Amino acid sequence: MGNRDEIMAPHACYPCKGEDKWVAIAVGTDEKWKSLCKVMGDPAWTEDEKFSDQYNRWYNQDELNKLIAAWTKDYTNYEVMRKLQKAGVAAGPSFNIEELINDPHTKKRGIFIEQNHPAAGKTIVYRSPWTSALTAKSRPAPLLGQDNNYVL
Repeated sequence: MGNRDEIMAPHACYPCKGEDKWVAIAVGTDEKWKSLCKVMGDPAWTEDEKFSDQYNRWYNQDELNKLIAAWTKDYTNYEVMRKLQKAGVAAGPSFNIEELINDPHTKKRGIFIEQNHPAAGKTIVYRSPWTSALTAKSRPAPLLGQDNNYVL
């Protein structure tokens, strides 16, 4: 199915300005569809019977995706995200790992942390999504056999 959903359409990643830049968009209701159309400037094709309801949009999603991609390509992935989120439509950039690590939102949430591993040196790793008094201080992955005495 790739980026497709069993019910929602549009539901895909669309090309944006820049080299290999993409934005994910998911529209689950007719209300959100109208919001998307408004943000895109209500192009005439959005009134076509092929896109009149969720089923028709899903059934004709190949054509729909091409039409939406023709709009997204003129904007950066962040521009599309901001425009659509402001209108209540689910959208977000599709990041490569460098963009994900350096994104202001993921930085603020502390999703990635730097650790000093005895064998690998300084590395950036994905932090556990939960914390507690026991997990507040993260440690690098153990070396082979490092905890044998403790475990055995």
